[in-house]
Amino acid sequence: MSEKNNLSAIEKIKTNSDGLRGTIKESLLDEITGAIREDDQALIKFHGMYQQDDRDRRDERAAKKLDRLYSFMIRLRLPGGFITADKWIAVNEIANEHSTGVIKITTRQTIQLHGILKSHIKPTIQSFNQAKLDSVATCGDINRNVTCASHPAQSPLHAEIFSYANKISNLLFPKTKAYYEIWINDEKIVEKNEEEVDPLYQDRYLPRKLKIGIGIPPNNEVDAMINDIALIAIEENGNLKGFNIAAGGGLSFTHGNTATYPRLATVLGFADTEEKVLKTIYEIVTVQRDFGNRSDRKLARLKYTIDNLGVEKYKEEVEKRTGFKLEPAKPYQFTERKDFYGWHKGLNGLWYYTLFVENGRVLDDEKAAMKTALLEIAKLNKCNFLFTSTQNIIVADVAEDDKESINALLQQFKLDEHTEKASLIRKNSIACV
Repeated sequence: MSEKNNLSAIEKIKTNSDGLRGTIKESLLDEITGAIREDDQALIKFHGMYQQDDRDRRDERAAKKLDRLYSFMIRLRLPGGFITADKWIAVNEIANEHSTGVIKITTRQTIQLHGILKSHIKPTIQSFNQAKLDSVATCGDINRNVTCASHPAQSPLHAEIFSYANKISNLLFPKTKAYYEIWINDEKIVEKNEEEVDPLYQDRYLPRKLKIGIGIPPNNEVDAMINDIALIAIEENGNLKGFNIAAGGGLSFTHGNTATYPRLATVLGFADTEEKVLKTIYEIVTVQRDFGNRSDRKLARLKYTIDNLGVEKYKEEVEKRTGFKLEPAKPYQFTERKDFYGWHKGLNGLWYYTLFVENGRVLDDEKAAMKTALLEIAKLNKCNFLFTSTQNIIVADVAEDDKESINALLQQFKLDEHTEKASLIRKNSIACV
């Protein structure tokens, strides 16, 4: 276990934060600066946001003795990248009112809004809450948005497999009420004489972020093995037999620090029931909580915990906590990684249109009025939306009788042409916001 007397600064902030409350309320009341207090900048990540500033204007503002132009990014929790049409409409309105107006689809199949001023954070989150959306646990040292293979054309069992994204998200959801107290109710939910217990995260949460992806062979759409925890669905004779469970993936490393490295997840074994799958995931997280490096954040991801313990010892610790042994992994093969662009009929009988969204940025520009088009499609209330791990959008769950009206809007706003004419290089490129 990590040395308790050699905790990193962030570890001390977490344990002293009163369940992630810190002094966030006081920071919000400070009108002198657009920033929040330094310790609170670490805590707001657990509430789904980051403090940022306009780098292009730093020198200009410094020359005028002005504070940096601070703003905030907020990220939603959307397990598997699913959102209904009415919620998309709400996001569109919130983006227009409180952010830059651009809706950003991420590689973890969720939405980010950028450029939110400090005074707009609470109104933004309250508006999300009214639309039954939240940003809990989408940043910080905690389980992030759970990704899943998104296109129903891949498997007749897609809906069954996809449901695990939401189950896992709920399983690993933090128990603190700080988010609701600070942003929604503006009052203390848990009184000082009450004990707010979180058996999973306790008062220290995880040493670093944790990412989970669910893949459906043969299409490795989510790039499953780069996740801290990967589930690989195993199908036989039209039935879901269970999942191979892998752990320890992560591509990040620090340039010049040879102790850091990218790593693909190691397959630990196979679990054949929902109960076993969820229990194994839960205990993988508790082992990371208890054995992860809390002194050096650059060495704190799950991959380093596994390599420090050794795969066999790590697996033994997980199985000791679950109370059962994983079965030997089932054979599987990933042979491709792609999105299914254009119209495709799912094996559930519904239609799906995958739209190319360059770098995940949904906006109206000289290329296409994508934001307006998607809003008009949503207003028809004849579809849902799915986000892919390559930052594209699927107009989903379209009935046969409704396909024509949606296709007419795709053609009217030339989104079909935008998708069809995009080169392979553009479709496979990526850029940070």
